[in-house]
Amino acid sequence: MAGSHPLAGRRQLWDDVLADMEATAEEYREAGWDVLELHPGDVTPLPNVGTEGAGIAVDRLGFDVLLPGDEFSAVQDLVDGADAAFDEYDAYRAQQSDVVFLVVVMKASSAGEAVAFPLYYAEGQAAPLLERAADAGELHTYLRPLDDSERVVFSHRDPATLFPEGWGEGEGDGEAADEA
Repeated sequence: MAGSHPLAGRRQLWDDVLADMEATAEEYREAGWDVLELHPGDVTPLPNVGTEGAGIAVDRLGFDVLLPGDEFSAVQDLVDGADAAFDEYDAYRAQQSDVVFLVVVMKASSAGEAVAFPLYYAEGQAAPLLERAADAGELHTYLRPLDDSERVVFSHRDPATLFPEGWGEGEGDGEAADEA
């Protein structure tokens, strides 16, 4: 259905993705990592409309992720206080029809710290983002509180693992950079 929310009719799958994130975080903890889990309220691909020839400036390329205030504060404190950069990520993907579900684990390997969060998007809605990210070889995750007053930005180099099946080549670990 055009214009419907990507999770419409897929709540059980989203609940499964959240459970997968929690299980993945626990596996990292068992391997000695300190892991912060995040639970987005909404995920929006940016840009999500074609901008070629429209005179629309695009200042963000990635996923805008709305977080509860306490979770945003926790991730902001973690990134600001980290002894190392969050410079790697693992991504785990599932897809149902045109909706892509991801569990992303951003890693500061030398500090043994990680941030785990799920993402979702409708392939059709995200097409402008995916095309630009494929050309750029990078995209970002913009974590923010409701008032959008601040952001924590994670950069994902070689983002093919975040694309729908068939959009990019290569599986496995990606490189990342972080900004606060």
